Amino acid sequence: MISEQKQAYEATFEQVGGLAQDFEANKNYFLSSNYQEPEVRKDFIDKFFIALGWDVNHETQKNPFQQEVKVERGVIIGRSQRYADYAFYVAPNFRDPCFFTEAKKPFGDIVSADNCFQTIRYGWNANTLIAVLTDFEQFIILDCRYRPDIDTATAQVIQKYHYSHYHNSDKFAEIFYLFSHDAVADNSLEKYAEKLPKRRGKAVQRGLFKGGWQKVDESFLEELDGFREDLARNFKKHNPKLDGEMLTEVTHRTLDRLVFLRFLEDKLIETKNHVAEFGGKGNAWIEFIALCRRLNNVYNGVVFRKHDILDVSTFKVDETQFGDLCEELAHINSPYDFNSIPIHILGSIYERFLGKVIVATAKRAHVEEKPEVRKAGGIYYTPDYIVRYIVDNTVGKLIDGKTPAKIAKMHFADIACGSGSFLISIYDLLLRYHRDWYNENPEKAEKAGCMKRDDGYWHLSLKQRREILLTNIYGVDIDHQAVEVAQLSLYLKLLEEETTASARRYQLELRETLLPPLDKNIVCGNSLIDPEILEGYLFPPKEECKLNPMSFEDRFSEVMKQGGFDTVVGNPPYNATLSEEEVDWFRRHFESVIAGRADTAAMFIEKAYKLGAKRYGMLLPYRLVSRKRNHGPFQRWLVSKNNIEEILYLGLVQEIGVNDEFMVCILEPGHGKRHKANVSLDVTKEQLEARSFIRHQIPQKSWGPPDHTINIRGFMFDQSILEKMRLCSILMGEIAESKDGIVPHIREKLISDRQLDGRYKPFVGIASDYELQRYFLRHKSQYICYDINEARKWITDKAELRKVQLRDESIFLQSRKILTAQDSAMLKGTIDESKLYHSNSIHSTYLKPKAHDYRLEYLLALINSKLLNYYHSSLVLKGTDLHPQVLVTNLPKLPIRQINFFDARDKLRHEHLVGLVKQMLIAKQEDGRAETDKDKEYYESKCKTLDRQIDQIVYKLYGLDDDEIKIVEAKAPPEGRPQKSQK
Repeated sequence: MISEQKQAYEATFEQVGGLAQDFEANKNYFLSSNYQEPEVRKDFIDKFFIALGWDVNHETQKNPFQQEVKVERGVIIGRSQRYADYAFYVAPNFRDPCFFTEAKKPFGDIVSADNCFQTIRYGWNANTLIAVLTDFEQFIILDCRYRPDIDTATAQVIQKYHYSHYHNSDKFAEIFYLFSHDAVADNSLEKYAEKLPKRRGKAVQRGLFKGGWQKVDESFLEELDGFREDLARNFKKHNPKLDGEMLTEVTHRTLDRLVFLRFLEDKLIETKNHVAEFGGKGNAWIEFIALCRRLNNVYNGVVFRKHDILDVSTFKVDETQFGDLCEELAHINSPYDFNSIPIHILGSIYERFLGKVIVATAKRAHVEEKPEVRKAGGIYYTPDYIVRYIVDNTVGKLIDGKTPAKIAKMHFADIACGSGSFLISIYDLLLRYHRDWYNENPEKAEKAGCMKRDDGYWHLSLKQRREILLTNIYGVDIDHQAVEVAQLSLYLKLLEEETTASARRYQLELRETLLPPLDKNIVCGNSLIDPEILEGYLFPPKEECKLNPMSFEDRFSEVMKQGGFDTVVGNPPYNATLSEEEVDWFRRHFESVIAGRADTAAMFIEKAYKLGAKRYGMLLPYRLVSRKRNHGPFQRWLVSKNNIEEILYLGLVQEIGVNDEFMVCILEPGHGKRHKANVSLDVTKEQLEARSFIRHQIPQKSWGPPDHTINIRGFMFDQSILEKMRLCSILMGEIAESKDGIVPHIREKLISDRQLDGRYKPFVGIASDYELQRYFLRHKSQYICYDINEARKWITDKAELRKVQLRDESIFLQSRKILTAQDSAMLKGTIDESKLYHSNSIHSTYLKPKAHDYRLEYLLALINSKLLNYYHSSLVLKGTDLHPQVLVTNLPKLPIRQINFFDARDKLRHEHLVGLVKQMLIAKQEDGRAETDKDKEYYESKCKTLDRQIDQIVYKLYGLDDDEIKIVEAKAPPEGRPQKSQK
């Protein structure tokens, strides 16, 4: 591999060196004003990147939709060029550019404020890390991580190369191993950006890098928030009767219009820069409203539609303040290029933007987070790579191989659509599928209305794109503003490929507005509650509007008559705050809730099933399937009513920013009895984007009755080992009892130094200083009042008092018991002979009378062994390292090797383990008390030897061979030696 890279480098170095010689030979002409940009691109820059391995001329990548280099001609309008000269991609992702290159003619120094600002603007808006500005004579690398600022753009130059460096092997190697095709495919740009120094010192203090390290979405969201605040105060000051809800609506509608206008300008659908010109004839607000009225006749849709508050002459505005806002957002001053910002990035911006509302008092208005967002710690959106995976494996699977005519009869929905990220992804998939289908079946393309462009390929017309949107895409959200934004996002996607000419041609030929009405497709309502609830409860008008019950049969009557939705996807809300009336409704109408917790995420999945979905998928909290408590009814419904096609455990998703574990769950209706589910663990962003990860097939019947909990991590263990252990064992629950300790509230009555009487018991647990390891317990002397009469004096809550009264003291009074730690990734325990009381962070296990000749030391040896820890890991229902715990409900499930006490060999193994454990308990105590390095080293070594001996006997007890032992050892968790207390 290294030799191949070296050969590729040497060949490229030779080719580019030849170009440099050609440039040097005629540099006087090339550096003159007569030599123009198109010429230098053809003569040098194209050949430069071809030498680096890029298919600039599309000699192999003929399909215009799958080309790694997109070469634009560029259109100059005003001060800005609308398209970067080169955009570089790496297959199979032809949507997200790796970097841009802006070409200039080699006349004078190209490192000017305008050139750098223009180049950085392309990269920053598309979320690329760096960009290139070149005229071949110079090769400039620019940092695109900062928000573009015309005053400081030149300071974002990272590296400069001169064409003379193309002869220098060391210098050219820097370019080659950063920008060659193979290097970029190997994430060279990301690795390079990680090593770039952060801006510090005077540059930052002087404000030279406005916006700092903000990405385009973070920056634009911050700016939108500021615009919203200014507009809200402006509107409230001059229209004092507006309440918070009205202010939110008119402010959002105004911003939607301005953003949509900037989009139309940057896409060249509107050739005039309207936003920059507001106020040029006098009053910016009056001109804005007049333009919206005119554009409504051109575009239609929710954006410019007349608003009964906003678009009337009685609505007053400080037009100077509004004019300042427009000036700031105008293309001349704004760093945002809406031609470069991907539609899904705009969706993620709006998703977070919608987490706030305007609150109005009699004279003032301010912006604050919605209560439900504040409670959740923020608003979270679904990362695009997860959205695409779900859509590809639901909608994509259903349409695969179908004709456009068959797809036209299908319906796809997100019933908690938010700003529309899933709907945009569905629409994008459908548009690409139709385009590719017609290019594979060209004889049907023209008849269907496709247009052939200069590239020789068929493209969908605006009419076709409209029809797909209206026929296939449906959404519901309870938030009216979200519905409006979802419609706006879909309109942006609809017009993504349009130009001034194509849009004008559509209007002239069909005499229709460009945007179709979406009020029948994307609606505002409560997907989980229908109007029947109003018959059982009497809600005040405002509460009823807030509840917003909705009937799918009424709102989507044609779809429901045809059998419902073919696919339902999304990232439904979870842990929503619900009223008693809502919970009562859910218990009567959802199987996933009956006798369980009313979690909205679970109910959205069940609703998708009820809506007739043939395949449906959502991003869900992993606890819905992994924790039996609260979610048992949902798990039973999931396993019994569905074929679980796929579960992808993602763990913590950094982009979502919430401390919860997530999974992708894809389902089809069915009974799952003979079905095998594809399960993948710890799938990373990179693996999901590359569609490259390990799938394990798990029989769905393994999650059947009586316990439907989906323990996916348990199946990542060697099933033959687990089965071998079970066959020679009895469950620990048959010979031993395991109990929780005292509920945490009693810790408030802990004491450490006072005259003790019979009411105070020795205690270890949450509030005390303790360390529980394998065969070892160190704790500070603590005592707890466990007298019920005394407890009544300081426990005021009756429910809490009942817990104390019902606690059975007998578990603590056992003469000998095993203590195990709950908050641990591994089983670890020791023996207590002091009748310690303990908190519920510790579990007690003691032998039942029918345990016969079993000794507690034997159980402890097994509990602390690597083999039983291996088995326990397969039982851990939480399944991740996020909150690893040893649950008291899992202890009775441990397989204890059954001893035949009439068999001398069996009995000897039992006694041998008991003897080793007794030695270990003493050695651990001595190790904990050791003062000198010599003693510490001795006892640590002795404990390791005893540990190894115990593990070897345990392996033999369960009959493991050498290969199986290696599997278990490979997963064994490490544990350090006991440490002295610091208190």
